[in-house]
Amino acid sequence: MRILLTNDDGFEAEGLQCLYELLSTKATCFVVAPDRGRSCCGHAVTTGSPIDLEQRGENKWAISGTPADCVRIGLSWLKLEPDIVISGVNHGGNLGADIFYSGTVAAAREACLMGVRSIAVSQYMRRDVERDWNINASRADYVIEHVCKLDWPAGGFWSANLPALPPSESVHALPIAQCEPERQSLRFEFAHDRESNVDLIQNDPTHRVIYESNYQLRPRGVGSDVALCFSGQATLTWLSV
Repeated sequence: MRILLTNDDGFEAEGLQCLYELLSTKATCFVVAPDRGRSCCGHAVTTGSPIDLEQRGENKWAISGTPADCVRIGLSWLKLEPDIVISGVNHGGNLGADIFYSGTVAAAREACLMGVRSIAVSQYMRRDVERDWNINASRADYVIEHVCKLDWPAGGFWSANLPALPPSESVHALPIAQCEPERQSLRFEFAHDRESNVDLIQNDPTHRVIYESNYQLRPRGVGSDVALCFSGQATLTWLSV
C-alpha cells in the first residue's frame, strides 16, 4: 500500500511524524506537509503565487502552501499515486462545525475531490490529560485499520477524532462510534486585547480585539461527535463533498 500523509500543523508536528514512523513499518509512506503551521486555514488553495518545495529526506517534502495545496502537489506534481491520503494526526479535535475551518479536514476533502480515498484524523486534547504522540499514533493506526474495513460510499471521505485518554489506556480497547457532527458551533466572543496597552475610546479606529472561547464547554447534543469523543470514544463521521 502507498500512503500520502499531510496535515495543517506543519511538517515538524509530532502527530504527523509519529504516524509516519509507525505506518512506514507496514506501507510505503510519503509526507507532503506545510512548512509551517496552517491551522484553521480551511480549504484555501494557492493560485496567484509560486509554491516552494523543499525535500526533507526520502519521500518527504515541505511546501510553502496550504494542506489542500499539499495534496494537489503530491498528486499532480510529484505524482506519488497513493492508495489513500491520511491527514493528521492533528493537534486538536476537529469536531462539529470545526470541519469547515480545518485545514486537516480540507486536505482529506481535496484528496476525495481528486479521486483518492482519504481520512482526516484529529486528536482531541485536554490540558489535564498526558499526551504521548507515539501512543496517539498507535490509536490513529487502530482507527484507520477499522475505517479501511468499512464501506466507502462514493463522493465522500472519513473524519476521525481520537479521545483524550491517558497513555496507559489500552489502544486495542478503544471504542469507536460512527456518528454525525454536532450541529451547534463552538461558542466564542471577542474581547479587548489586554496586551496592547492601548486605552480604547469610543469610535477609536485603531484598536485590536482577540478571539476567546472555551473548547471544553462547547455544546454537545446526545450522540453527536462532540458528546461521544468527550466521553472517551473515537468518533467516525462520513463527510460528503
